[in-house]
Amino acid sequence: MHLPLSNGDRDKLLQALINVVGNSVKYAKNQIQIKVSLIRNDIEISVMDDGDGIPETLLPHVFHRFVRGKDGETGLGLAISRAIVERCGGVITAQNLDTGGASVMMRFPAPA
Repeated sequence: MHLPLSNGDRDKLLQALINVVGNSVKYAKNQIQIKVSLIRNDIEISVMDDGDGIPETLLPHVFHRFVRGKDGETGLGLAISRAIVERCGGVITAQNLDTGGASVMMRFPAPA
């Protein structure tokens, strides 16, 4: 699978992925999974961890700047990731998994 991005966009997209993976590593208990799939006409990158998940009250705000996380820390990483993904024509979402932990999904239109 190949996203039609300029080199600058690829570098930024890598930064977005590093931010998302970094959060998963921070909150995982034992493991994270990174999955890349072609779903219909979209490329989907999912990063899942086995941590405690994202508090329900935080889920709607997790991609906003300076949101205070469950450990009381504020950050920009996921807000930066959202800006990068959207600039590249994608969408980023977060959800809690039924099995525990959280999943952050980035979806981009596949090239025609």
